[in-house]
Amino acid sequence: MKGYKVAGKTNDEANVIGRSMGAQIADDYGVWCNYGQLGRDFFWAIDHGYLEKVLPRDEYNSLPLDKIEKGDISFFQDFYRRIAFKEGELATLGEGAWYVAKKWGFGEDYWSYKGNKLWTKLGYPVHHSNESDGVVGGVISSMFNRDAQCHTHQNFLFSGLPTNILKEVAAEHWGAEAIDEVANYTPANQAKAKFTKWSIVRNVLHDSLTLCNWMWPMTVSPLKDRNYRGDTGLEAKFFSMATGFKVSEAELDESAERIFTLHRALTAKQMKSSNLRRDHDQLTGWQFDMDPDKEAFTKGTIKLDRDDYDTALTLFYREMGWDEETGIPTRAQLTRLNLEDVADELERLGLLTA
Repeated sequence: MKGYKVAGKTNDEANVIGRSMGAQIADDYGVWCNYGQLGRDFFWAIDHGYLEKVLPRDEYNSLPLDKIEKGDISFFQDFYRRIAFKEGELATLGEGAWYVAKKWGFGEDYWSYKGNKLWTKLGYPVHHSNESDGVVGGVISSMFNRDAQCHTHQNFLFSGLPTNILKEVAAEHWGAEAIDEVANYTPANQAKAKFTKWSIVRNVLHDSLTLCNWMWPMTVSPLKDRNYRGDTGLEAKFFSMATGFKVSEAELDESAERIFTLHRALTAKQMKSSNLRRDHDQLTGWQFDMDPDKEAFTKGTIKLDRDDYDTALTLFYREMGWDEETGIPTRAQLTRLNLEDVADELERLGLLTA
């Protein structure tokens, strides 16, 4: 089953129709493709002999795999039905990459292959990661337990304004060194760590306020008469107007920081980990090995550097008030955020490291 020839890999009319039909069927069945990861996992399993090995013989023989070779898009009807209704072993694909890799025994090459686009071994694909300000996007994507779905930094970086203006705005919030030209990234620094924290905090805040992080925050403006400055306090102004509770921008940000710190503590508890730097925040490897003919921090590549990524984690932990060695929230920070009971629970479990 090596090297399947797939019609969907060609840029023709059949490709457009196939992608549209596949997406609609997946939506109708309520199947989440994880930004195409489900399909990548399926073809990895075919091309590397896993599918034939893990599926019972009768189930394997019943798959209309010949339709893939022929470019017959009716294959999707059978494929997504099996996953949606948990018909047979193939339905494991619907559980997500982490479960598929564990149950079907995918090797290290599955995780480290750039074409699989997997960011960490939690099983979600790259999404506004190292292509978005290097280690800023890299660390943001590593902090969640699924696709970070963070557009805070993305919206700012790719707003369309020239880099020099973005640097001026960045200097007013986190430091001019927080951002670089696209695909011409510099090493980790404190300004980048501040930008990373702010981006995550606003992501969490928007989730909590049911605002769209794909659009918010309003960090910049298209208007020249505003000097292209937006208003990062709009969330607080709208919240105060809608609820009658007067809150400041800083107060809302602290509430979101509390939520994300609680999320981090829960991650430590659920993973039974006293070292999230080691057990949670590490990458799959292709991010450091891509573009073998180029060095990190050279123009034209989004390649990360292993030591620099490690430094970026330390700087981010420092901004968050987490233990710099382990990435676990400290008792002092948990207390500051009125989460003393969480600190006590982590200590009881032997997971509080500072």
